[in-house]
Amino acid sequence: MSNQITIVTRPCVHCGKGGTIYPVWRQDYDRYMNGAKVQDAFPTLSPALREQIITGTHPACWDEIFGDEDE
Repeated sequence: MSNQITIVTRPCVHCGKGGTIYPVWRQDYDRYMNGAKVQDAFPTLSPALREQIITGTHPACWDEIFGDEDE
């Protein structure tokens, strides 16, 4: 059994397409599924990818909806 898995995310609220996040450590995913906050369960993922896990919104779609922070 691999220690890394792929998370399949729900459809994006903006574009309607599903997504995946790989690689994710199995123990991090298990911690999240057992109630840990996403930022605690996946400390090595970017905030954008953690948002995708929660809402399904792809990082590029998030930027289209809310704009780039650097602008």
